[in-house]
Amino acid sequence: MLAPIIDGHVQSKNLSEDFGIGTADFIKTLHGTFMMAAEVSRGKFFAAPLYIYTYNEIEKSIWTTDNGFSSVSANPSMKKSIFELKSGMRLRLNENLIVDPYVGFRYTYYYIFGSVNGIKNYSEINEKEYFFDPIFGIQAHYYFNPRFPIEFRADCGGFGVGSKFTWSVNLNGGYTVSPTTDLLIGFAALENQYENETSSGNAYGMTSLIYGINFGARFYLPQRFKDPLIFKK
Repeated sequence: MLAPIIDGHVQSKNLSEDFGIGTADFIKTLHGTFMMAAEVSRGKFFAAPLYIYTYNEIEKSIWTTDNGFSSVSANPSMKKSIFELKSGMRLRLNENLIVDPYVGFRYTYYYIFGSVNGIKNYSEINEKEYFFDPIFGIQAHYYFNPRFPIEFRADCGGFGVGSKFTWSVNLNGGYTVSPTTDLLIGFAALENQYENETSSGNAYGMTSLIYGINFGARFYLPQRFKDPLIFKK
């Protein structure tokens, strides 16, 4: 689960190409979000998928003339899905610390739709964009107490392959309830900086930063080794 704040701006491909209208910050209004992650491991190797969904909607003036007599307003919505898959090697540095370098990719899809007022014969936006980014990162697991894990993850990517740049960080703490279940709470942030050009050479794209508190539960299948010193019952 995710309790985020969202910030950024988006630029319509059609409005940029046809009218030169620039970016708008309607990404700031968040109506719904969802996050789910999993991990499969065997020996020192692991693979981990992640999915994030966000939905934004706002009514906003997106362009006004210098004299203020004419303006363009929109009632846009944006749905965005992010799918990530990473894999790497698990390295135990000592009894309490495990470090996981990894590589992977991040797929981002967003859909802008809604009505536009103020332009004759131009009544709606309906645009879809998607891109793939390579990512490189590292995560660490620290157990100062066997029942209280602390986890940190950071990565970056893009580098012009899909987006100009993307990065994410995640810091979690938790409590081990049983050999099958951990309860987790922490902070997460993810940013995309995507830019492209229309056929006429005008820029369009999206910059989006999601950050906030994440909380949830993690389940192990099959269960971990039941250490009698930790799980006394």
